[in-house]
Amino acid sequence: MEFAQYSLALICCFAITRWFTENIKFHVRNDTFWLHHWIVASIIMAILFFLQIDYPWIWGGLTGVAIEGLARKNWSILRNSRK
Repeated sequence: MEFAQYSLALICCFAITRWFTENIKFHVRNDTFWLHHWIVASIIMAILFFLQIDYPWIWGGLTGVAIEGLARKNWSILRNSRK
């Protein structure tokens, strides 16, 4: 059943993240860098891996967030200069 929890969390968080990014403009960025949600999710995943935290619904959720971000065409960490 752990795989089922992982799969359901992945699908739900992918859909929630898609809705959130389409409807709410929340960004972690400055003039040089842009931390997209897939980067933030990946950083959290690395920390959880290091701490050996193993909850399928957390990993599925973070995977859903990361995959949703990677599916977009503009996901570079460096911002394009606007001159």
